[in-house]
Amino acid sequence: MEATLVFVPPGGGEAEYFLQFELPSVPEPGSYISITRPDQRGTEDFIVRRSWWHLEHPTTGGYETTRRTGAMKKLSVECEFARGMYSSDDHRRACEAYERRGREVKSFDATAY
Repeated sequence: MEATLVFVPPGGGEAEYFLQFELPSVPEPGSYISITRPDQRGTEDFIVRRSWWHLEHPTTGGYETTRRTGAMKKLSVECEFARGMYSSDDHRRACEAYERRGREVKSFDATAY
């Protein structure tokens, strides 16, 4: 299933950036996400805050009597910056910048591995 990961500051707020992914399922709130990229040492690490389901239905009434089926238009997964054991230098600097602005940056539990 295709999903847009929306990356927000620790505690939430306006999106910093978005990335599209093909995922086997919807990440649940509290899930850890680590992203690797070419030519990058380490990961970009995030904790899932919530999922936003954008749906559309072909009817206009308040209830359905024609048995027509709606569809998923888009799935967005909101993820906040966090520290992981293998966070890249750039990602660690971004987390430090959030802390300087008074944001509390969460860290992955080491026991998750």
